[in-house]
Amino acid sequence: MKELIAVDIDESIRGVRDAGKGRRVLWQDSESIAFLSRGRKLRTDFHVDPSDEVTLQIAGEQRLHYLTPEGEEKVALIRPGQMLLCPGGVPHSPRVTEDAWFIVIERKRRAGEQDRFLWRCAGCSDQVYEVAVEVGDYSQDPVSRVHERFYGDERLRTCKKCGSVVPKP
Repeated sequence: MKELIAVDIDESIRGVRDAGKGRRVLWQDSESIAFLSRGRKLRTDFHVDPSDEVTLQIAGEQRLHYLTPEGEEKVALIRPGQMLLCPGGVPHSPRVTEDAWFIVIERKRRAGEQDRFLWRCAGCSDQVYEVAVEVGDYSQDPVSRVHERFYGDERLRTCKKCGSVVPKP
């Protein structure tokens, strides 16, 4: 068994800020993952996690856009000091203020398990792109690889229904 050591959140925030990064894995051990994040600015994709996610908002505000089973987009507001449970399988998109900091705690992925990412057209709401990937080691920032691929290819960002192009953030 590893020694149990508390995470200093203030120190972690300073470290992320000083490094010019957007997130830091706090732990990825046993059965869970926890990471500190500033959020992806101008995020428009929806993430579908195979397990529950718990978000603790530390600073700023988060508007968690999510899709109902009927495809309706709704928004849950998370303020500093508040927590929110997003059940596994719910497409969600964390959209944050400039001063936002939050912690996400979720279950480690099982072998072969995939997360899905999808983008919808701002013009007609049709789905523009969807991809399923194994995220594996969060310290390798697998979500950024998904974003780089999508935003790096205009064909992937073009709506097949109306021709609108999802803008780069």
